[in-house]
Amino acid sequence: MAVSQHIWHCGAGLPGDVLIADLRAYRYAPHFHDAWAIGAVEQGCCEFTVQGAPYTARAGELVVIAPGQVHTGGTAAGSLAYRMAYLDPAWFQDHERALDAHGVRRAGPVIADAALCATWLNALTSDEIPAAQRRARMSAAVFGLLAAHGRTPDGGNEGGCVASGDPAGVVDLADVCALLRERMAADPACAPDLEALAQAQDRHRTTLVKQFARRYGLPPQAWLRNWRVARARALLRGGLPLADAAQAVGFADQAHLTRVFKQVYGSPPGVLLKAGAGSQTL
Repeated sequence: MAVSQHIWHCGAGLPGDVLIADLRAYRYAPHFHDAWAIGAVEQGCCEFTVQGAPYTARAGELVVIAPGQVHTGGTAAGSLAYRMAYLDPAWFQDHERALDAHGVRRAGPVIADAALCATWLNALTSDEIPAAQRRARMSAAVFGLLAAHGRTPDGGNEGGCVASGDPAGVVDLADVCALLRERMAADPACAPDLEALAQAQDRHRTTLVKQFARRYGLPPQAWLRNWRVARARALLRGGLPLADAAQAVGFADQAHLTRVFKQVYGSPPGVLLKAGAGSQTL
């Protein structure tokens, strides 16, 4: 890959964190984010998967991935440059409800709209601009996306990170999977006993693992590892030291967190912390 960087802006507190990731060191394992991932392809052709299905986004196109959707990072045979926004779901939902009280469903995961892509690239500039200007550009970009490519809600579920509303007391295997994910989401530091949980429902551990992976895109341990990283990122952005964040979410040590963090986000947590400190000057 000739071009191997992308820029991200994370969280509702825009302008948020500006990170540069070296995609050549990025491991393209399936993962998810606890945020809306919206990317604008600036150069090249980006190949990735969402929920196991392959997609291609080209220069001038947008990538839109919902919170909790399992996907792989973008790869390319040649030059590739894209910019990503990782937006807090509540902040994104505020924009939806400003257009429609019941929210707006999005198209995606690839949207061919060169003008809108240019709007996103402008909002995601790496130039140091005032925070108010950054927020205005991001809001305009989100509204542009929803207005041009939204549709009326149909009651479907696009897959949030935290399970809610799933029955927990029914002996159906799908409900056992929902209960397991709910427990892991509530306590990332937990170490669920899959064997005991499966036996309690008169099931085999392998059956439980396969059913969970089919429903949520990753096996339980991989899902939990990804969720731990997501929670650690939130703690780090809140000012918790790296070693304390690692312990809080269940990693063995900060080196373990750093390794998995880079696999999921393309940059080590130290880059996030440095970017967060720099954003305070805007």
